[in-house]
Amino acid sequence: MLILATASVFAKSDRSVIAQQINCDRPQGDVQVRACIRLRYEASDKRLNEVYKKLVVALSGEEKALLVDAQLGWIKLRDKTCEFEVYRNRGGTGYQGFLNECLDRMTQQRTAELEKYLNK
Repeated sequence: MLILATASVFAKSDRSVIAQQINCDRPQGDVQVRACIRLRYEASDKRLNEVYKKLVVALSGEEKALLVDAQLGWIKLRDKTCEFEVYRNRGGTGYQGFLNECLDRMTQQRTAELEKYLNK
């Protein structure tokens, strides 16, 4: 089974330490805001992968192969779309935060799409 995941910048233990140190309901300063945005995106990515795995198991043969191809294409589309969306912010201190917001938004949208297929 092919599992598609986005590589995490933070190690798992680093995320838990960061989450314990930051109240993302009330982040203090830009560094914490960016960390919270990253944590939100990582949570969305984790949820996407959970839904994807459930869907892959429910499919067989050609359908599964089509989904794998579609998901690989979607990952490229998401990444390039977000790069384009935040292109003018590159080099700025908010760039990574804006990029992660876009990745989070698009990942949540894709998760909703895949959940619809699960419910058919």
